[in-house]
Parts: sequence; structure tokens; C-alpha cells
Amino acid sequence: MSTTVDEYMMHQEAGTKKPCQSCKWQIADPTNPLRGQCTVNRNKMGGVWKRWVTDVNTMTCAKHEEGKLSFREHV
Repeated sequence: MSTTVDEYMMHQEAGTKKPCQSCKWQIADPTNPLRGQCTVNRNKMGGVWKRWVTDVNTMTCAKHEEGKLSFREHV
């Protein structure tokens, strides 16, 4: 089975078992705990490509990983 780009796009999924809130790639928004930023993707030069997470409780994607982002993964 092939994987399409759409599977890696964030999408809203009510009742998801893998919300962005518990994903190690998500950085919380300090002013609004319901929002955040996703840092899972990198551009061709190696820089982090951030995406806004509009609702950390109901958004998810196929690259969800439990845990905390380590310093080495972040830089």
C-alpha cells in the first residue's frame, strides 16, 4: 500500500487517540493552550518548517509520535 502526501497533512479528527497535544513534534502556544505549532517537517536545507495547530485536542496526522522533543531533534 502506498502512502500519499495527504496522509501526512494535519486534519481534524473528533475523538482521535493521537492528538497533537500528546505528540512530541508539537510546541504549545504560550498564550493559548488550545493552539500550537507542529515542527515535524523540515525543508530541503534542513530548516524546520512549522505549521500552526488550530486545536491540539482534535488535530492529528500520520506522523504522530508520543513523547517529548529532544534538543538534538529540535536543532
